[in-house]
Amino acid sequence: MVKAPDANPKNLLSLIGDVYSGKVVVPEFQRSFVWERDDIEEFLTSLLHGYFMGTFLMLDTPTKTPMFPFRPVEGVEKVNPQVRPKAHGTVQLVLDGQQRITSLFYAFYEPDICLKGVKNPYRFYLNLDEALNGDIDEAVIGVSKGDTRRITNFEKLCNEYKAVRFSLLRDYSNFDDWLDEGHSVWGREQRRQIKELYRHLEQFMVPVVALPEETSKADIVNIFERINRTGVSLSLFDLAVAQLYLKEIKLRDLWESFSKKHKTITSVVEPVFLLRVIALLEGKEIRRRDLLDGIDLEATAFEKRWSDAANSIVEAHNRIIHEYGAFSQNLIPYSTLLVTLAVLLHKLKEKSAGAKDYQKVDRWYWGCVLSRRYDTSRFTKTYQDVKDLDSWLDGNADAPQWLQQFADQDLNLDIVDDPRSALYRGLMGLVVCQGAKDFLTGQSVKYSECQDDHIFPKSVYKKSYEKQVDTILNRTLIWEPTNKTKANKLPSQFFQDCQVKHGGDEAKLLETLKTHFISPNAYAALKQDNFDGFINERRKTLKEVVQTVL
Repeated sequence: MVKAPDANPKNLLSLIGDVYSGKVVVPEFQRSFVWERDDIEEFLTSLLHGYFMGTFLMLDTPTKTPMFPFRPVEGVEKVNPQVRPKAHGTVQLVLDGQQRITSLFYAFYEPDICLKGVKNPYRFYLNLDEALNGDIDEAVIGVSKGDTRRITNFEKLCNEYKAVRFSLLRDYSNFDDWLDEGHSVWGREQRRQIKELYRHLEQFMVPVVALPEETSKADIVNIFERINRTGVSLSLFDLAVAQLYLKEIKLRDLWESFSKKHKTITSVVEPVFLLRVIALLEGKEIRRRDLLDGIDLEATAFEKRWSDAANSIVEAHNRIIHEYGAFSQNLIPYSTLLVTLAVLLHKLKEKSAGAKDYQKVDRWYWGCVLSRRYDTSRFTKTYQDVKDLDSWLDGNADAPQWLQQFADQDLNLDIVDDPRSALYRGLMGLVVCQGAKDFLTGQSVKYSECQDDHIFPKSVYKKSYEKQVDTILNRTLIWEPTNKTKANKLPSQFFQDCQVKHGGDEAKLLETLKTHFISPNAYAALKQDNFDGFINERRKTLKEVVQTVL
């Protein structure tokens, strides 16, 4: 039997530096980088906490006669065009740990490549105020370069020495110079704490199993399997399982029972979500460092709370689908929003609330989604929202201040072109709530049979309107058979066909268009193939809708 070699510690930043120089590469058979923003944020947070991040399995291989073809880690050639892995006599192939290494390289070197399913690269920041308050979970923030407002805000914080890009953290001298420049912002003790946080990162060691180049392919397979079985880091849920087992609470059995009964829901709800609901119902914080204390209940009390949490999370999921227009999982703006909503719905049920209270929850929901409130500091905001809504629902306070302030802001809809963003998903949910009917027949349709597509066809208008053609202002849900008929027709042609199908009755067609937030003025622009005119009118209509729900 092949014995897995021992893991030796290697400095993390040195390892990432070897990725940059092409000394650490990935075999061609490895899949592409698939981690999303949340995955990278969570991994960076774990790094700053000092948590075990798993073992990396490497294969030393001569570049002239490699066992496997290889390539640079994704993004390296963007920031180091001169990289030549074959210039080294020997390189290390990443057999296990590719996603982790690539995510670290992405954060620390900022290659201009897009994460899975998005159109713009992300940049990762460390909010020093949050970090100094001990709230590392909320301090790590990824921001899309396409979100100019938030990028500008975070760059302003960097210029004020209140935040730092992870790319600056890869080199101590650059970071130290930057911190010294901002000496007037932080006191001596705060600077010491910031430097201590950096030294923790600078000195972080990771376990690396380096297989010698003479290792056979058969041995590599066996070792790879053994490393995978024994090198998986414990999740927060695993820790909760262990903690509660001492009280004879079989948490894993409870979760398995829930997931069997609600298979659709568990594709978006993680087991830790229910633990956060329990903690919030107990009035406790839900950040990683606090959660285990928040669920520290005796068996009978915990199982009662688990039942409450399970029922409430199902109710929250149903409400998002049927009341807020997220008819499919990929239209749910934030999966973590289910936690807050579940707690609020449970409290409404306990107090036998009326329509007015549910309307307050609706207003809160749309405020969260349209303001992208949970893009950052989601655990802190979840806890605060539960407290604020408690007071509001009890009549002891007005609407939360952030909600009142956001209702007065002018929402920029011209940048909403990423179907994965909460704002895009929320606006499409409003289209669903409006009852978007089939353009040709004017009849209701199954939204699962609809496609999110362009009103002015992209193939025709992309060249002239590249920045606007993909925005929510030019998109809606179109029944698939109708979308095939529409194809690349100009709006004047397609909507003439629609009027014919409506018996030549323009008033009836306008009723159908209204369900897509297309006003009579916007329809007039469609008939003239006037892209600018249509966008302006639809922008007005959508802004009116936003003001209504807020």
